[in-house]
Amino acid sequence: MLLSALATLLVPVLAADVVNPVGVNWRGGSVATTSTTTTTTSTTTGATSTSTTTEDQQDRSLYPDHPFFDYQESSNITALLGKTAVLNCRVKNIGNKTVSWIRHRDVHLLAVGGFTYTSDDRFTARHAAASQDWLLMIHYLQERDAGLYECQISTTPPKSHLIHLSVVEPETVIAGGPDVYINTGSRLTLTCSVLYSPEPPAFIFWYHDGKLVSYERTRGGVEVSTERGAETTSRLLVQDARPRHSGRYTCEPANSKPRSVNVHVIAGDQPAAIVHDNGGGTISLHPFLPCLLLLLLLPFQLLLLLPSPLPTSPPSTSTLVRI
Repeated sequence: MLLSALATLLVPVLAADVVNPVGVNWRGGSVATTSTTTTTTSTTTGATSTSTTTEDQQDRSLYPDHPFFDYQESSNITALLGKTAVLNCRVKNIGNKTVSWIRHRDVHLLAVGGFTYTSDDRFTARHAAASQDWLLMIHYLQERDAGLYECQISTTPPKSHLIHLSVVEPETVIAGGPDVYINTGSRLTLTCSVLYSPEPPAFIFWYHDGKLVSYERTRGGVEVSTERGAETTSRLLVQDARPRHSGRYTCEPANSKPRSVNVHVIAGDQPAAIVHDNGGGTISLHPFLPCLLLLLLLPFQLLLLLPSPLPTSPPSTSTLVRI
């Protein structure tokens, strides 16, 4: 309790000593800045912000001992919803200056140096002694956390660099669902893709009627292969489908919600489905579609079987003339 009280008393003093000399005015948890900001382009998020480093390079040539940003190590990031995002701001030649973090949308001061300056305990400032990296960690990410964050150096005037945070939720998709119909002996291919994920999932599990599918390549006639990349894809292949392969198949990635599809393997030579294998995708038609077509054609077939009508007698050519 005593430490908490001392921290509460020292926060305004610390903020005044660190922030006010560099032209940042603290008012009720917000800051007003008068500095030129610099943004960079991120290959991860595909952001369209431009880099304006010319002035910074000129300043470095005139004042080589002044602090400056390492833009390559202070780039935009993409993080998963509900996880932890780590925003890094690398500053060289920091000297006796201080680095602060400011949330851009409401101009709220989040951190000064290694001190977290917000009541939201999801935010944590990190800085190791003699390190050039000033970290802002955001735990249990929410959608509203997405946006611009400003890293500011306490020079006169202050130098600022904007970093964009994107918050995404990966999506699991199974091609050909929710129901797939195939004939006995046909090849079954199920393709599961993980979209909008900043990094490949650590694993993707397949389940058949709630039981984990073995990852041994040819065990039980079932093969599973996974290709990791910007869009991770896992394929489940059955070369010779049998009725025992019918059931509910579930694809469950490590970082996304599971998706399921129902597979129906029809025994015999019934025209149960028309299946096209195109890059692992499966397109299926309902097994009763042929019967429906026959019913629609039945009236026309009955018309062809009916006998032709008899010809009518020709009209009389005599005409009654009244005198």
